[in-house]
Amino acid sequence: MKYKVLIINFLSLLIGLLGVELIFHLIAFNSGDLMTLIRIFVYNCTLSLILGCLLSFIPRKITKWVIMAIVLIFGIYGFVELEFKNFLDNYYSFAAVSDGAGRVNEYVLYFIQDAKIEYYLCLLPAAGLLVFNLIYRYDDRLTLQPVPAIIGLVLIVLYALANYSLTTIDETIDKTYRRFNNTELLLNKIGLNHFLGRDLFVLGFGADSTIEINTIENEQDKPKEPKDIYSREIDDAKWQQARDEEEDKDIRAIDNYLMNRKIDKKNDHTGQFADKNFIYFLVESLDYMAIDPDLTPNLYKIMNEGYHFNNHYTPRYSCTTGESEFIAMTSLVPYLDVCTPNYVYDNTYPEALSMLFKNDGYDTYSFHNWYDEFYERDAEHKSWGIDEYYDVGDLGIRLINGWQSDLTLIQKAYPIFTQSERFFSFVITSSMHFPYDKYSYLGEVYFDEINKYHPEYPTEIKRYLSKSIEFDRSIGWLLAELEKDGILEDTVICIFSDHHPFHLTYDAIISHSDSSYADRSGLYGNDKTPFIIYHAKTKAKTIENVCSTFDQVPTIANLFDLNYDPRLYFGKDIFLDESLVIYPNSDWISKEGVYSISKDTFYPFDGNELSEREIANKRAEVENAYSISYAVMDHDYFSYRSFLGDPLLKDKEQ
Repeated sequence: MKYKVLIINFLSLLIGLLGVELIFHLIAFNSGDLMTLIRIFVYNCTLSLILGCLLSFIPRKITKWVIMAIVLIFGIYGFVELEFKNFLDNYYSFAAVSDGAGRVNEYVLYFIQDAKIEYYLCLLPAAGLLVFNLIYRYDDRLTLQPVPAIIGLVLIVLYALANYSLTTIDETIDKTYRRFNNTELLLNKIGLNHFLGRDLFVLGFGADSTIEINTIENEQDKPKEPKDIYSREIDDAKWQQARDEEEDKDIRAIDNYLMNRKIDKKNDHTGQFADKNFIYFLVESLDYMAIDPDLTPNLYKIMNEGYHFNNHYTPRYSCTTGESEFIAMTSLVPYLDVCTPNYVYDNTYPEALSMLFKNDGYDTYSFHNWYDEFYERDAEHKSWGIDEYYDVGDLGIRLINGWQSDLTLIQKAYPIFTQSERFFSFVITSSMHFPYDKYSYLGEVYFDEINKYHPEYPTEIKRYLSKSIEFDRSIGWLLAELEKDGILEDTVICIFSDHHPFHLTYDAIISHSDSSYADRSGLYGNDKTPFIIYHAKTKAKTIENVCSTFDQVPTIANLFDLNYDPRLYFGKDIFLDESLVIYPNSDWISKEGVYSISKDTFYPFDGNELSEREIANKRAEVENAYSISYAVMDHDYFSYRSFLGDPLLKDKEQ
């Protein structure tokens, strides 16, 4: 019985930690393959042995409470990870939490209140240990003798097996472990506690940043297509020279990858809006629920009289609004573990959408009806080619209870951007921001109007709709002013959403939306959000092609026939029907269906199928998008290749 204390410590820790692991895994992933469960068990055996040995040198009366505290900490960590996934649709590492914690303190209460009851089960193992400690008495006279060397050997072997198993299942898991760039996949495959250990290691020492490009195999060699009226030819001579003279191997690797991508053709929509003004709305929490013919007639009008992309997805990355904004302006894949805009706001972005308009002779503006509290917008927007950025203070907007008026925002911004002969105006709204469970001025100002049509709606839905009405009135005011000033026909309006409304359940959103607008069934259907491009003289059309926020830049650049290189973007012109929706967990959606990387399963849409090779190619395409996007941001690549924002298009010169 010499080692009774060690055994008790080991078993207490193992049972507690495995309890947290299994509860977390069951709630988060609802399944687990045998190898994953073995890997989780082996790792926790190792961790429990290490901690058990260390704790055996202190009095048992203290040790039992320390063990309970350790299990409680891991339980709280599991709870927090589950709620982050529920709250922002992504799991977080410590780097992300440390970056954003100070910016979202006011939402901590909502974070906790929003948690599902089953998440609290992660605390159950600690509660079990508490009860056990209260009713069981230990013989404190037993002390630990020197630990044999064999225990240290066992620790080393077990830990080596836990890590070696990563490379025996899937090369993707091994890459993800080394690069630490897919939190959901790692949590699924290595477990909560191992993930935490890896997270802390990467936080202290960094991850593997080697650029790895996956080969994409063709189903068959296709003959070169003859040149046609839609060809888009770009002179790469300057780029090739810069690559050949480049000494940095990472910059050269990015050169080679981007240069060898396919140059997308033009199409029937190329130049459709050339030389027209452009107003680009990022609408906070815009959902189909906000579009109602009676309550929001202006939104209803532009959706039904403009281009309505009814299969448009808004993937939610770590900072939601800030990263939706970043994607919609650069078409780069954001970092997964930090708030991307706050890390790369001073990079060079010659390919940014606003910079393309600026290069084409437009005056460029951006507006937001709040302060730079969450993101470094002033510096970031200037990097994107915005001439002037105006926040709520610059515009002189009088503050009201809750989030600010979008109608006031557009009324203040309009005389600024319309002074230009040709303008690009990026408008970031806030009226529809949560919360919807407590009073705010805009959240209740239109209750009387809502009660005329929907008196039976829950209060939180009415508050969301009240805020939506305020945004709708800003659109109505804008259309009226453009027409009065004689520039409506010379202006294109585009609206898109940063994410669906937080803290309203998916069932509540669906049950209060018109299902005829978009099919939101199936995996990721809750991420379908309105994407509308409106021009007063353009015939209405519903575009059913699968697309996402990533595709907006190349689509708009083509519609305005801007001087751009489609190879620089990880989205596609939507009208080409070749888009791939990229999710932060490496899942993807194509016109053929949805692929889940954690389940390694493809879910086809009706009448569609993909071969194993096609699935592998799309997986490789997603991995390359992550790898190259990170390398572009890490190295500030476009500072080396600033000329790429204004490529020499042979066909345009001719």
